[in-house]
Amino acid sequence: MSLFTEDTRIETIAEGHYRAQVSTSWSIMNTPNGGYLMALMGEAAKRYAKLPQPALITVNYSGRTQEGASLDIFVERFGSSRQFDRLEITAKQNDKLVMKAMATFMAGFEDGAVEIEEQPPAMGSLEQCVARAGLPGLSVFDNVEMRLDPSCAGWTKGENRDKAEIVGWMRIPSLKQWTPAALMLACDACPPSIFASRGPIGWVPTIELTLHIKAIPTSEWLKVRFHSKYIGGSLLEEDGEIWDEDGNLIAVCRQLAQFAKTS
Repeated sequence: MSLFTEDTRIETIAEGHYRAQVSTSWSIMNTPNGGYLMALMGEAAKRYAKLPQPALITVNYSGRTQEGASLDIFVERFGSSRQFDRLEITAKQNDKLVMKAMATFMAGFEDGAVEIEEQPPAMGSLEQCVARAGLPGLSVFDNVEMRLDPSCAGWTKGENRDKAEIVGWMRIPSLKQWTPAALMLACDACPPSIFASRGPIGWVPTIELTLHIKAIPTSEWLKVRFHSKYIGGSLLEEDGEIWDEDGNLIAVCRQLAQFAKTS
């Protein structure tokens, strides 16, 4: 069993009530990564859902979740049809609300490639890209391997670019096969795209995160692109695309995040 699979195990307490142990292996400065927390919510929802495949999940992070502690997750159904099962998910720690989510499940993905107007991001090969080394306090980067295209890796050595965009390769080394929960982690496991244009400005906490899953990849590595077109005040919007090695669109995501202004 992979580390990620072990760290996203869900215990059934009662129908619609589940419990997870929040791992310390997917954190940013002792705060669990938002994508990892989404994966816990998604696994609980999957346990309750009538249909097997999550197509959409949106999480609002209303409180700070503690790593190394248990998380109680409650799932309710607010709509259901032959095609879709719609669920509301609530997570609490010590009876305090920390997350609220909505998810839509379906029977499965239709055969055939997704019609797209954009192409996968242009980037160097795995050998040409720059490995994103882990840093103290950033355990998520010890367990998610990133290789950044040289065009957007300058911030790692103090050389910023004009565009808030990061592209590169991503995998979870311990994971044998991608799952919907692993894609939930992947959508928030890249360094914030604002780092490319402003440098590592510090913690960029996620306020709300949405993921649309189009397919489940079979390749080990994923191609990812994250970019921020709208940055204002202390908030930024970041859009992401996830592709497989063959150039098939796997998922798209969007988040609203907070960041500290720099002088």
